[in-house]
Amino acid sequence: MRNTRILALATIAVLAMRSVSLAADAAEPTACGIVTEADAEKFVGGPLDVKEQPKVPTSNGPGTYNSVCTYIAKGGDVANAFAAPRAVDLTLNFLHTSEAMAMIYENSLAGYREAAQADSRFTNVTITPIQGFGDKAFVFEAVTDPKTGYKSALIVFYKGKIGGSIAAWKKPESATETTKTVLKYVLSKLP
Repeated sequence: MRNTRILALATIAVLAMRSVSLAADAAEPTACGIVTEADAEKFVGGPLDVKEQPKVPTSNGPGTYNSVCTYIAKGGDVANAFAAPRAVDLTLNFLHTSEAMAMIYENSLAGYREAAQADSRFTNVTITPIQGFGDKAFVFEAVTDPKTGYKSALIVFYKGKIGGSIAAWKKPESATETTKTVLKYVLSKLP
């Protein structure tokens, strides 16, 4: 009888530890966990390869991390993603305060303004603030495929303590509209 009680208590303890572990995992979302491969394929069509960096700790404070998920057309080269016919690239920053996230956002805006003037890979660059996508957001658009003149789009955003960037396209459709669709989906999944 005593062994049965000990076994029952041990089983309860293991189950409790598992549920705490699952709750901790659920409390720490990742980019690929928010936009799954199936989701990405719906957004940009066709089969995709996935490259993931689930949680990279940052020096921005305790418990902060970045998470990156890149989906690219099967057989595509992540290093030359702009040439791919379809892709989704999602970088999320999970910080400890909304003030820290606002600062990261403002620094990103300044950095993209500098890149627009200094990086010869981009032509016809525009940076436009947009409303309705978290606390703040802007679209960085540029012709990134000189062969076709296709204009890629990247949206940098933040909502509370979470922010990041999203780029999505399925050529020849508008990269800006595709990226906005993905960002709306991401925002609906954030805590």
